[in-house]
Amino acid sequence: MKRKRNKNRLLTFTILSNDANQVVKRFHMNKAFFYSLMVLPIIPVIALIYFMTMNQHSQAEIEELTAHLQLETAKSEKLERTVSILEEETGETKERLVELTALEEQMRQYIDELPTIVEPSGGLQVLADETNLVETEDGLIIPSSELLERYKHTLAMVDEISEELQYTPTAWPTNPNTITSDFGIRNDPLNRSSSFHSGVDIRGQYGTPVYATADGLVTLAKYYGSYGNTVKIKHSDTYKTLYGHLMSMDVEQGDMVKKGDIIGEIGSTGRSTGPHLHYEVLQNGEPVDPKPYFNIYGEFDIE
Repeated sequence: MKRKRNKNRLLTFTILSNDANQVVKRFHMNKAFFYSLMVLPIIPVIALIYFMTMNQHSQAEIEELTAHLQLETAKSEKLERTVSILEEETGETKERLVELTALEEQMRQYIDELPTIVEPSGGLQVLADETNLVETEDGLIIPSSELLERYKHTLAMVDEISEELQYTPTAWPTNPNTITSDFGIRNDPLNRSSSFHSGVDIRGQYGTPVYATADGLVTLAKYYGSYGNTVKIKHSDTYKTLYGHLMSMDVEQGDMVKKGDIIGEIGSTGRSTGPHLHYEVLQNGEPVDPKPYFNIYGEFDIE
């Protein structure tokens, strides 16, 4: 029985020859060993197929990761450019906010008193509340584009008004600023009769500087009848100013002057009872009360 079991574990191979005289050869081989020999060549093929499959899968993952990395890199570069632009705009906006705070406070005080050449307008108060701020993905709090546009519009308006005010006689023509005779009907100081005073008289000592109250062109600089030594400046098609009774004149006809430039000195030339400045504001060729123009900036108190 044991011999039969051993026989079942063996394979018998018979070798025949074409020559009938040759002895038939037989040999035995263990079945397990034979099957192992048969399977052995298949293992490298299977391993090769496996590694090729894994390599293709890994390559696909690498390509996918590379594409994703390129996409994220592009997003990162775009975000960096956006943050850079926003930081630049935020810096500019912060500088403008400081300027706007001072300008807005000043403009609220005198916007209703602006000369008629400056049209009334509103909407200058632009508050940076929470609705005007946005938060970027990295937590940066910045003004919204709408707020930036509103500030740009406000600044453009401020620039326009500031430029217009340069040609509007809003400054005091001398210092100190004590008005001794108002605009309008008064008792003439020389003949004590009722007369119309076309400007204001401002007290001053001989030689006190007199300043241009706005940018403009000097159209007259000479002795001018009862006004004595007189300087006349054209600021715009609307406004002109006149400075009378000067002791001396530091400008000539045809000169361009800036607001605050010295144009002469207080004197008592012409029809005058003592050293003072006669100052007139002419609007569309007609004299008007200079006081409202002095009060636009509120730099001095009128006595």
